[in-house]
Amino acid sequence: MGFDARVIKHGPWSVSKNDVLQRCPRQYQFKYLLKAEETSKQSASKLGVAAHYVLEVALADPSSDLTELAEKASTKEKLTEGEGRELRTKLSAIAGFVGRIRRFKEARGVKKEIIEHKLAITQDFEPCGFFDKRAILRGLVDHALITNDDIMVIIDHKSGRKKPIEQHSTQFYAYMLMALANYPIAGVQCAINYVGTDAVEWFPKPNGDSGVWTISDIHRLRSWLEHTLNSCARTLTVLDNLEPGGVAPTNTNNLCGWCGYLDRCPEGQAYVEKRRSAKEEKRSL
Repeated sequence: MGFDARVIKHGPWSVSKNDVLQRCPRQYQFKYLLKAEETSKQSASKLGVAAHYVLEVALADPSSDLTELAEKASTKEKLTEGEGRELRTKLSAIAGFVGRIRRFKEARGVKKEIIEHKLAITQDFEPCGFFDKRAILRGLVDHALITNDDIMVIIDHKSGRKKPIEQHSTQFYAYMLMALANYPIAGVQCAINYVGTDAVEWFPKPNGDSGVWTISDIHRLRSWLEHTLNSCARTLTVLDNLEPGGVAPTNTNNLCGWCGYLDRCPEGQAYVEKRRSAKEEKRSL
């Protein structure tokens, strides 16, 4: 099939970039075309960044003092007193996860550990640098371990509400394609670690069973990536044909209240206010 010329023009892509375009072309315009600064960051987002920081440093250096890391992260992300307290409630579970990773490495044998690592591939599914202009897909892997039997275990850290594992499919598909291109591995197994909880959930194989995705399984994802990105071509044409200073169409949705560009989107503001008023009216009944 190959990638549409409009997709290549707007590359490189990431899972989050594709999600933004599918969700709202105007948000995509602000974020990726105009590269406008977001007005605000939601409390949950700040807390998530802080928790990620604590976990990443602790994984790299298990002797780290988690309380000190939490204080540093709270200052860096400008957390409120309440947000700082919530971050500290996650430290015990973070310590538990770091311990489980240590035991996993001892049991399985790990020859390479990757923390916060950038990966990218070209439209020919070949490896390339993260900032290489030939990149069609790139992403940041939170944590990965390559065992002595050449299986890469990819763990993505989530700080939000737990969702069905299938809703993380696109992220794992992208990771697996990039991992196979960049490393001499025999297969990949993916999981979600819900930061601050004891929940680690494994992503199933194509047939629904638990276990490792093989090289042939991952090769079949190439057509998925081509189809997924090419489905954006029509919207990209609309964006490319905007007059200078033109504003992209918007798709109001339940995530408008989380958008960092809401102050520049009258339709989004109206939608958020309508939802707020409906909730207030419902509570008053």
